[in-house]
Amino acid sequence: MKKGSVRKGLCRKQTSASRTPSPMSPVSASTRSPSPLSHQAPLSACRSMEQSHQQLDTTAESVEAAFEYENGVSPGVRYITEPLIKALSKQENLACLSTLNLSSPKDGDKKFKYIENLEKCSKLETLNLSNNQIEKIEKLDKLVKLRELNLSYNKISKIEGIEHMQNLQRLNLAGNEIEHIPVWVGKKMRSLRILNLKQNKISSVSDHS
Repeated sequence: MKKGSVRKGLCRKQTSASRTPSPMSPVSASTRSPSPLSHQAPLSACRSMEQSHQQLDTTAESVEAAFEYENGVSPGVRYITEPLIKALSKQENLACLSTLNLSSPKDGDKKFKYIENLEKCSKLETLNLSNNQIEKIEKLDKLVKLRELNLSYNKISKIEGIEHMQNLQRLNLAGNEIEHIPVWVGKKMRSLRILNLKQNKISSVSDHS
């Protein structure tokens, strides 16, 4: 065989060898089975969901502290805010809530004084506001599905703001400062089955609302 033909044969072998992807080349990496890192997108999504749930698990005290610090409100009064409701219920969508407990410890140094920011809890069926400093029943007109309302041991002096609650079955007003029972309670609240008025100052049944 001639020398020229030998050299041409070697060149062909070298060029064909260079086209074969090496184990370290980027081409060969794409042909391999996916690495565990390729599955990080779903994990990161789960982690972001976990982080959002952790944010909802924020204690009520820290939420209150931030709110009070920002607004400079009285340190002895708790305020019902949407962030507080979400933190206590661990529910981001307030329209999904069916039960909400906003009662305070009897010996607590912070108590709710006003009923507020419950408008978005439109499907609420049970609401507990016992052991607070509430003086007036108000801003409950959006809670038309409410079946049980506990306002015991507050500072309420008048039964009002519940005329529209056609589905209310249990009303606890024990331990307040109520003196008169309006006649409309029996006339308008047809679904009411239990009315607790123990430890009040009731002296009469009044026709006045």
